[in-house]
Amino acid sequence: MKLFKLIVVIVVVVGLFVLLYGGDRLSEIYKSVEKYASINTPDTYSVTVENRRFSEALSELPEDVLIGGTRPSVLIKFKKGEGFKVVISGVKEEYAGLFSMYEDYFRFSGISKMQNPPELKEIIDKGLVEYVGREGKFEILKAWDPEKGKSENSYALFYIDPEKWVIVKARYFLEGAEYVQAINSYKKIGKYYLPDKIVLKYLGEGTEETFEFKNYVFK
Repeated sequence: MKLFKLIVVIVVVVGLFVLLYGGDRLSEIYKSVEKYASINTPDTYSVTVENRRFSEALSELPEDVLIGGTRPSVLIKFKKGEGFKVVISGVKEEYAGLFSMYEDYFRFSGISKMQNPPELKEIIDKGLVEYVGREGKFEILKAWDPEKGKSENSYALFYIDPEKWVIVKARYFLEGAEYVQAINSYKKIGKYYLPDKIVLKYLGEGTEETFEFKNYVFK
């Protein structure tokens, strides 16, 4: 009986420690993300995204969709407070949003949560983010899908660089099995620190897909 009581006390104390310390650290992390986003991310930008799947789809667009004799391309348009939009340039306005389903790819990578802190705060406020701890130099957050809520075996782990406060890796688990990773790289462009490449690794299939960011335009 005494051993059982001791175990209960230990579990409660550890639980309280994790709850209190984790909550404080999560708040500190969010403040750092907010601060560095104000320094390293412009209020708005657009950037061309090159990807094999995009290139194949663009080559199949019918001629009557294109405008101006220009080659169509896929752009990310970013605005703080709103996040990403994926649009096709060089096509009629009604077709510009044909690739909007790929916006989830860039949310998936975690990049937009760091560049647009309200996205991160929204899921923190819903209790869908927890501080896990450190691994090497990285700060690790555990997050859940806002639509599905918390699940013991389905979640994401975000690895944050505590120098630039960006997500360099995201690992996604479904029913306890890791099924995809997003590896993010960045580069300095002028005074900003911005995404350069996302590599999505589909672990179950043993395949990967690359998205390269080129020709940033600040407005």
